[in-house]
Amino acid sequence: MTTNYKERLIAAAIVGALSVTSAQAQTPDSVNSRIGNLQFEQGFPTEETTQKVFDEIDYQRAVQAYLWAYPAVSFEAIRIGTKRDLGADLIDMVIADNYADPKGRWLTANDTTIYAYTNVDLGKSGPIVVENPPGAIAGIIDDFWQRSLADVGIPGPDAGKGGKFLLLPPGYKGDVPQTGYFILQGTMNNYNVMIRGIVLNNDKDAAVENVKRVKVYPLSESSNPKPNKFVSMSGKVMDTTPPMGMAFWELLSAFINNNPVQERDLFYMAMLKPLGIEKGKEFKPDARQKAILEEAAQMGDAMGRVMLFEGPDRFHRVGEGLGVEPFPGSKWHWVFQVNPVQKTDTYGQIDERLHYTYGAIYTTPALGVMKAAPGGNYVQAFKDKDGNRLDGGKSYRLHVPANPPAEQFWPLTLYDTATRSMIQNAPNDSARFSQDKLNTNADGSIDLYFGPAGSAPAGSEANWIETVPGKGFYPMFRFYGPKAGLFDGTWKLPDIELVK
Repeated sequence: MTTNYKERLIAAAIVGALSVTSAQAQTPDSVNSRIGNLQFEQGFPTEETTQKVFDEIDYQRAVQAYLWAYPAVSFEAIRIGTKRDLGADLIDMVIADNYADPKGRWLTANDTTIYAYTNVDLGKSGPIVVENPPGAIAGIIDDFWQRSLADVGIPGPDAGKGGKFLLLPPGYKGDVPQTGYFILQGTMNNYNVMIRGIVLNNDKDAAVENVKRVKVYPLSESSNPKPNKFVSMSGKVMDTTPPMGMAFWELLSAFINNNPVQERDLFYMAMLKPLGIEKGKEFKPDARQKAILEEAAQMGDAMGRVMLFEGPDRFHRVGEGLGVEPFPGSKWHWVFQVNPVQKTDTYGQIDERLHYTYGAIYTTPALGVMKAAPGGNYVQAFKDKDGNRLDGGKSYRLHVPANPPAEQFWPLTLYDTATRSMIQNAPNDSARFSQDKLNTNADGSIDLYFGPAGSAPAGSEANWIETVPGKGFYPMFRFYGPKAGLFDGTWKLPDIELVK
C-alpha cells in the first residue's frame, strides 16, 4: 500500500467522521410528534412548544404515577369506605359474620369465607398487638402498598396454635418485649390486618366465634386491652373500590402525607411534585394540573383494565418456570402473577402488581403457593373454550372433574368485569363451593352452570349461578390447601363452554 493511498484513506475517514459529527450535532427546527408540531428557533423552544412539552411530561408521569399508586389508593379506599359506610374506625374489626355478599363492592371478595379485617395507623397508636387464637384461621398483615409483612394463623409462624404479633412503627426507638411476641418491624404507618375464618364441617358459627376471639390493641394497653368493636359487613351496601378521577389523587395525597416515603418511590414523588402532590403539603391543584390529572386517571384506569384482562399473556410468572397457564392449552390463568414483596432481584414487578391489584386485594406468601401446602392458590379465566369473552346474556357450563385438589375446600365465584366485584344478581349469590349441596355426577365430577334468569337446566338449579345480561363477567376458582394435583398435571380444570 503506497504512502499516497494511505493518506487518502486517512483523509476520507476524517471527512466521514466530521460529517457524522455534523449530522449528530444538527438539531431540527421542527419536530412532528404525537402532541403536534414542536418548533425551535435557533435551537431554542418556542413558548408554545415549551408549554406543550411540559404538559406532555406531566401527563405521561401522571399516568405512570397512577399505575404505581393503585395498590396504596385501593387500601386507602378500604379505610375510607369502612368508616363512611359502616362507621368502623381504626382498630375496629369489620366481620363478614354471614359471609360477604354482592351488596358490598370489594375487589374479588368471595362469599364462602368468614372475613374480618381492621385498619391500623401506627403513627397514631404506636406499636400494635395482633393477638390470634388457635384454630382454623388464616390471616394476613399487609402494608398499604399491599406488601406482605406476615402471615397469621395456619400459614404463619404460630402455625394455627395461636400467638401474639407485635407490629412496630417505622423507626421505633422504644422498649420492645423480649419474649411472648412475633416481632414485626413496620416501614410505614398504615397497615391492614385481615383474618379469614375457615369453615370446617359446614359449621359457619364456629368459624365466626373463633374469628371474634382475635384481638387488636395498642401495646400500651396490653395489661388490660379494651375489647374490639365488631361491625358486621354482611348484607351491607358499601363500596371499597378505588375511586375515579380527582378523588383518586386526593386519596393518594392523604396517604403520602401520612406515611414515610419509601426509598424506591423517590422518583415517583418527583414526578408528582409538578402536579401538586408533595409530601407535607396540602393538595390544591390549579386548573392546568386538574386537567392533566383527570385525563391521566382515565388513561391509567384504561391501562389497569387492559393489564388485568390481557396481562397474563404479556408476562410470565417469575422464577417458577410454570408460565401463566395452570392447565396448559386452557384459557385459565394463575391469579398471582406478583410475589408478596412485588420485586425480583433485577426489577420491581410494576406490571404484575397492577395486574393483581387492579382486580384484587392483599398479597401474602400463603396465597399463590406453587406446591401442596397450607394457604391457597387461585385461577381465573377471561374467555370461554372458543376464545370468546364471557357474556352475562349467554349460558355456559363448567365441568369440574372429580376430586379437585383442595385439602380444605374450593369455591367458584363470578365477578363483574366493570367493578371486579361479585356480580350483583337478583338472588344476591355469585358463587358455588364444595360445601354446598350440589348435584354430583356418578363419577364424582360436578357440572356448574352460568346464565341469565330462567336459564338454569332442569334439575341442576343448585349448580347454577345467575348472570346479568349486558354485563361481562369472569370466574375465579380458588383452591384452599392446594394439593399436588394442581401443579403436577394430574388434575385439570377444563375451559368454560358455551351452551348453545
